[in-house]
Amino acid sequence: MGQTRALYNRSVRQDEIKIWSDRPPRNLSVCAAVQAALRDDRLLFAFQPVVCAATGKVDYFECLLRMRDPEGHIVAGSEFITTIEQFGLIGPIDDYVLERTVRELGDHPRVKLGLNISSLTACNGLWLQSLIFLMRGRPEVARRLVVEITETAALRDIEESAHFVDTLHGAGCRVALDDFGAGHTSLRQLEILSVDTVKIDGSLIRNVADSQEKRVVVRDLLEFMKGFGFLTVAEGIENAEDAAYLRVEGVGYLQGYYLGLPTTERSWLGS
Repeated sequence: MGQTRALYNRSVRQDEIKIWSDRPPRNLSVCAAVQAALRDDRLLFAFQPVVCAATGKVDYFECLLRMRDPEGHIVAGSEFITTIEQFGLIGPIDDYVLERTVRELGDHPRVKLGLNISSLTACNGLWLQSLIFLMRGRPEVARRLVVEITETAALRDIEESAHFVDTLHGAGCRVALDDFGAGHTSLRQLEILSVDTVKIDGSLIRNVADSQEKRVVVRDLLEFMKGFGFLTVAEGIENAEDAAYLRVEGVGYLQGYYLGLPTTERSWLGS
């Protein structure tokens, strides 16, 4: 990991120091805490299942980043990821996520895992080179890896994102478009991206069974996805009613607290 991380080392200009000094103290402390956790090997994953709607079987586990603080408490990624992205420090973290995920896949040959990358990394050739290097000669690992990119990241440069997806496919990985519905991806843009799976954002899914407006939107989205041949994942499933409704509507996969909480335990070891 040291060689990859070194690719992200940058000299800090004087004007950058001034900008940083203007940041709220809490943000600075968050960045320092994450950097210390990375250095001390206190970053870890919580694994959440993505379940086949028809069979109830787990297709893959999404690796969600967590941090263990010096007192041993687990801190959710939502508490620090946005801050380190704002400070431009996400590169080494995404390196860690990639290398740790590949290590998990190598250690556990039956499991499939998904990882998230930041919008900055989605357009970073260095991270992609690292993935290609790690996948070289390991097709059995590559085909069990799902790389998730957010809709907003893909929309920043649709042609560059399409190249990114094509390169991941060339390496043997699956690609999912995360948080679909949170942005404004057009039909043409989605066709250009050629991802394998589209994950429908939880904001459209939560309590869909009780919302006529959401049901109309989700039904249209699923029909559209089916026409393009995309696999679909409904995120944010929190109750049986929503899960049942989405099964009837033909969604392919389900993810959310109702199907399984994120856990640092490797539940597949007992299966």
